Amino acid sequence: MTMTTPPSLPTDPYREIAELYDLEHNEFDGDIDILTSFAQAVGDPILEVGCGSGRIVLPLAEAGFHVTGIDTSRPMLDRAGRRVAEHGLGDRVHLVEADMRTMNEVPGGPFGLVIFSLNSLMHLANPADQRAALMAAHQALDPKGQLIIDLMNPTPEQITHLYNGPHLEGSWTLADGSTVDKWSHRKASDEPQVMDTLLWYDRTSPDGHLTRIRTAFPLRYIHASELALMLELTGFVDPVFYGSYDLDPFEPEADRLLVTAEVQPARHRD
Repeated sequence: MTMTTPPSLPTDPYREIAELYDLEHNEFDGDIDILTSFAQAVGDPILEVGCGSGRIVLPLAEAGFHVTGIDTSRPMLDRAGRRVAEHGLGDRVHLVEADMRTMNEVPGGPFGLVIFSLNSLMHLANPADQRAALMAAHQALDPKGQLIIDLMNPTPEQITHLYNGPHLEGSWTLADGSTVDKWSHRKASDEPQVMDTLLWYDRTSPDGHLTRIRTAFPLRYIHASELALMLELTGFVDPVFYGSYDLDPFEPEADRLLVTAEVQPARHRD
């Protein structure tokens, strides 16, 4: 396993919460089977954008694929690196601290599959940057490669719910007997479709001592019609929209906005 660090990156909102983030996401595996199936159909190497602490990198590497994971958070990548080493998968994994808008410069390509996992594209808070990331993905892919984007579907009901906070998003009991409660609050930004997101984790020790960790970042949600236009403008073809990890057809009220797209039309492939 190799890990690469660029000269400088923006401030990392996950720096203080990397360990706490895993409390919520370690048990989530609803997307693993379908991503593995696409990987088996397309082939490696694979590039995961926003790989975090390795939740998707690990099972893909365990399935035999060579995976590059990029993220802007060094603490998250450090956690991923430890997990990769513990599982003995270092020969199949390359972790890079990199901005998704320049993923075409990441070594290891061209890639057979590029995955924008679990809302990662939303971390770019304006449409120009989101298009730049899609363009970089197009340049990083093999001519026969495939793109997968996994986003929340911003239905009116979902947006209303998110803005009607704060929300208790989870509670966990740790091995030392302390508890962790995750809270969130989101409000509309001055920029269209941008949610100013505040997260805080309250950790209460067995003796009642409370420690709070806060972080904040913007998230820009994308509607299906806008994403279809972005894909066309950045050179992708044959987009297919799904509404779930079971690949149900996309409907306006679907929970997820899961999209696949190709670098070139299927009829032009060998």
